Amino acid sequence: MSLKDLPLPQKLKNLSEIAKKIAQAIHQNQKIVVVGDYDVDGVVSCAILYEFFKKLHYKIEIEIPNRFSDGYGLSSTIIARLDCDMIITVDNGINAIEAAKICQERGIELIITDHHTPQEELPEALICNPKLSNDFPEPEICGACVAWYLCAALKDEMKLKVQMVEFLDLLALAIVSDVMPLRGINRVLLKKGLEVLRQSQRIALIHLREHFSKYNLDAQLISYYIAPLLNCAGRMEHALLSYRFLVTDKFSESKQYLKKLLDLNAKRKSLQNTIYEEAKEMFLAQKNSQELPFVLVFKESWHEGIIGIIAARLSEDFLKPSIVLTLKDGILKGSMRSVSVDCMQVLEANKEYLVAFGGHIGAAGLSLRLENLESFRMQLMKFQYQQGIPMQETRFKEVLGRLPLDLVRKDLFRMIQDFEPFGQDNLLPRFYTEAQIVDVRYFGAGHSNVKLQENGARHNGLAFFKDLRENVGQKIGCIYSLQWDKYNQDVVLNLEHYEFL
Repeated sequence: MSLKDLPLPQKLKNLSEIAKKIAQAIHQNQKIVVVGDYDVDGVVSCAILYEFFKKLHYKIEIEIPNRFSDGYGLSSTIIARLDCDMIITVDNGINAIEAAKICQERGIELIITDHHTPQEELPEALICNPKLSNDFPEPEICGACVAWYLCAALKDEMKLKVQMVEFLDLLALAIVSDVMPLRGINRVLLKKGLEVLRQSQRIALIHLREHFSKYNLDAQLISYYIAPLLNCAGRMEHALLSYRFLVTDKFSESKQYLKKLLDLNAKRKSLQNTIYEEAKEMFLAQKNSQELPFVLVFKESWHEGIIGIIAARLSEDFLKPSIVLTLKDGILKGSMRSVSVDCMQVLEANKEYLVAFGGHIGAAGLSLRLENLESFRMQLMKFQYQQGIPMQETRFKEVLGRLPLDLVRKDLFRMIQDFEPFGQDNLLPRFYTEAQIVDVRYFGAGHSNVKLQENGARHNGLAFFKDLRENVGQKIGCIYSLQWDKYNQDVVLNLEHYEFL
């Protein structure tokens, strides 16, 4: 599949009609507001629409909710402060039942573009969602991809001369950040998007390339570094910071935004490590924790913007669906993550205990009243989860095989790179070996640069969020992937999981 094989915008249900409505609003000089979300997908969706409309010389307003004061998605709070004729949601809105009613009452034309899982009741609005589009071949595309398709439909409707490939540098950030399956449409768009990203003249992307110049600009760099950096604004303060960074055309402004993002991200990492250790200790202290089918932890002081990351790390550590909750204004707010269970299916089955919920198969948000917590916990115990796979077996099922250190060479790395981009459903190849730690250099925010030795062969490895200085001389069995060290011009091992032998 290549770009020319991508399905046409008309394949997305209602998109042609939506394009006609927006074109009509433009011709009538109506005021249009785009309402996004506070994660990378939502921010990029807003940036794509802003950049597209800028090419039309038509001014639109961008509204991104504040996680802490507005909550998720289009809400009555947001609508109350908007003075407009049309609202277009991106990366949200599929569950905005009440918001749609308010828009009707106020005479605001509401257009919803989203990709999250629809529930039984839909808002009274014109909706485009790949999960509601039977003719569209890939239901799992990100919100920014729907926004990109919306721009393509509007281009066709208004017979504009706009190259849609120009926006793929931005779209690449969202595809990786939202962990889309890298098959078909997503794979084609990301592969081309990475090419565009490496040459992009957007000031923000120039600065990101400079800042991360010692790394290869690939899907792993976006996943491990760029996406968390852009996400930290919405987690810690307001996502408008990331949005402004992406769309500004002023060099000095962009530098200032990047510095603020880097400072916020450092705070986020420190806070995240503290909460993670508390949450992990709390779960392990529960009776028979290893036999529980899920992780559920709660502390009212935990930072609302961090708990999604904590849930993800707990899910990866214990290979169980994980829910992390905090308390705000008498309501428990939380995030659910899972590597094997459909989060939305679990929450749908227990919705009687919830105030609200929404999300994807592997990630969802939820809220419930404090008095319902124990009932909710008991119902989670009764849910029919998939038969669990032993942790060790699960760790190894995605390992290609045993690869001794003397076979780790540049030619092998180059061969692996031919299969890029790697991500969901096209996993980066992982290998296993057993080696001795002969030296450790501690660096950064709790990371270790490890020198490993196996049968006389030595190689450098990286262990993130681990201090292994006290383990010199010990032998480990480790699962690792390969990455390129631009500074030393060599291949290094990324130690993803290890056990002492």
